[in-house]
Amino acid sequence: MRIAVNHVTRMALPRVCVAGIALETFEHVRPTTPPSDTLTRELLREEGGPFGMGAIVELGPTAPCPSPPEVEDRRFRPASARRIEDMHSEEFLSLLERISAPDLESAFGPALERVGWRYAVEAGHGDRSLAVIETSGRPILAVDEQFGKLQLRLDDVEPPCYIPVTDIRFYGDDQKTIKTSAVENVRVRLRRGVDVFLMLGLARAYKASGDDRERHWLQVNGLCLVDRPVADVP
Repeated sequence: MRIAVNHVTRMALPRVCVAGIALETFEHVRPTTPPSDTLTRELLREEGGPFGMGAIVELGPTAPCPSPPEVEDRRFRPASARRIEDMHSEEFLSLLERISAPDLESAFGPALERVGWRYAVEAGHGDRSLAVIETSGRPILAVDEQFGKLQLRLDDVEPPCYIPVTDIRFYGDDQKTIKTSAVENVRVRLRRGVDVFLMLGLARAYKASGDDRERHWLQVNGLCLVDRPVADVP
């Protein structure tokens, strides 16, 4: 199976999560592994591995292992993955345009609920966990000064929502330190009106502080600005 990578997500060092668009079906696929063979940052393109934004990767044999809302999960062997080539910018943007949804509701369906300033799906519900939207407004990328977290303010909904950003390209090698220069660069381009595709995903379910329910919280797995959509720098 070949995918065009469009989600490259930080986790606890050294683990990463990746996902892409199957080139035969134009459906999202999240390559997963057993706990004994996890995905680590050495598999990133910038580290000499196969996975990077806009890379076409041959995964080798895969087997579906869906668990709602993560219906996109397919088991594979990381050792089998190899990068075929990197897509040209125009080709990658055309692919994102083809699969993108116009808004959050269309992207994730009625299972997606507003919870305070954020969005989430209850554990075990929903029929997808990955999506792409092209925003109609000008989202604001910023570091929350109180908690030191990178987030995106999305004004396409009322009231505006705040979505955590897990795109690994905004973080240093420790996968914690925010690259403030990258954030500022993207912030300025967004303010200037550069169009952007948002790669959205639902995190694995957990109970947030003060919440008695396990939920899959919405996060931004990738920002692709149309002036530089395919790179290891956002």
